Amino acid sequence: MANPIRGAILAAAMTAAVAEAADPLPSLAAVPVASTQLVSPADYREAAAFAARAGAPLDIALKIVGTFAGSAQHIVQVNEGAESPAASRVTVIRDGLLDDSIRGERWEIVLQRNASGAWGIREVKRAWRCWRGAHPDRFAAAPCP
Repeated sequence: MANPIRGAILAAAMTAAVAEAADPLPSLAAVPVASTQLVSPADYREAAAFAARAGAPLDIALKIVGTFAGSAQHIVQVNEGAESPAASRVTVIRDGLLDDSIRGERWEIVLQRNASGAWGIREVKRAWRCWRGAHPDRFAAAPCP
């Protein structure tokens, strides 16, 4: 005959394991940002030329951040004005990078429409999240160890 207490413990353990597996991962957008580093316009010259040729905000942002090699990428675009936005902020957050020290990166790209209607890059900021070190739970401008 089966032991009812052992069966109840086993059922509770299996339920907890299933519930834990079903919980979604915390949003990358919720990871705190301790500091960011301003990116020099010289580092995104090619993207600025693309923007001047009437690229869309998301396309411009992806031109700045480059190709993605990791496990998760979240992109958030917030426009100032819905129908014909005057400005746009694109945040690209990447995690699970194939790097032994850098776990993720966060880009903040601010775009402004000029008088001719083309987009211009007003500001680009970047931060990293490390696999190890003092604060692997946040993005910061400090290099990863």
